[in-house]
Amino acid sequence: MYALGRLDQPPGPAILANPDIDGVALHFTWGLIEPVEGRYDWSRPDEAFAGAARAGKKVSLGVVPGVFAPAWVYAAGAASVRFRWDKPWGFPACSQVALPVPWDGVYAAKWLAFVAALGRRYGGNPALAMVKIQGVNAQTGELLLPHAEPSARGQQLVDCPPGDDVSAWLDAGYRPAKVLAAWRGFALAYAQVFPHQKLVLDTGPWGLPGIGDSGRPTRQRGGDRALPSAIVAAGAAALGDAFVVANNGLSAKWDWPRPSGLSTSVQMGYETASPATGDAGCRMNHFQRPCDPRTELAEAVQRAVAARVSFLGIYVADIRNPALADVIADAHRRLATP
Repeated sequence: MYALGRLDQPPGPAILANPDIDGVALHFTWGLIEPVEGRYDWSRPDEAFAGAARAGKKVSLGVVPGVFAPAWVYAAGAASVRFRWDKPWGFPACSQVALPVPWDGVYAAKWLAFVAALGRRYGGNPALAMVKIQGVNAQTGELLLPHAEPSARGQQLVDCPPGDDVSAWLDAGYRPAKVLAAWRGFALAYAQVFPHQKLVLDTGPWGLPGIGDSGRPTRQRGGDRALPSAIVAAGAAALGDAFVVANNGLSAKWDWPRPSGLSTSVQMGYETASPATGDAGCRMNHFQRPCDPRTELAEAVQRAVAARVSFLGIYVADIRNPALADVIADAHRRLATP
């Protein structure tokens, strides 16, 4: 059982003192740690690691590039793609936001140098149990790139005209094979500097632009569904027993089924899609109304237990909610039972 906290924020003392929580999932942004090339500020993650160690908790670590890549990466010549920000958080709604092109040589060199530094800093830390493989990202730690098309109006979380991300990627020379090769290179780099940790791919059945290797749009609703499975298969082949596939969209009504062709020996983990606490939109109920936090979280836990996951991540807001304490305790007990 892992507590899912906020970006760039260490967990609070109440989370660390909770006996039903085995570990904390730490997520930091690249620009926070390396604001200037080669000059690292480890103070925030160091603080979080020290707190977890004192409390006897495990750590899952992820550092997110994507839209959080520092400006010096672009100043060095890294190629970028700009897309319309259609989220109700983060950057100003409907603004244009840049992220690095994953297969760009300058970006890859800078990111791999950072991964090496990250490994030197924390690879030998006994509290570190899992590391998230990142490098092909947008606004979160998941394997995700913007893939909106003009016809997608009505699917955004904010009211602004949908962008044409597919055309932007085509202009950048996007091909699934390039993305697969880039991700595999990043994964092997993580394996080299984190030889004692589980290596986790946060992903789902979609989330990448609908473009084929021919360079033509596939017009698949939800984006490319074949490439994520190909990346999962590549991770399993390259990393073996260290590889874990995580579905970060677990809800009461939905979880990502094991990808076809993926061996049952490959471990899977789940993280809830959002907090059940304060879920006015019933997202944790797959947007089905009515909903209530206890039922949402309890049913999500049941799906995780049935899937025999190797870990379950639950948001801090739910862990702090006294009304859900017994659901959290029951989840911890059931997940610990062979």
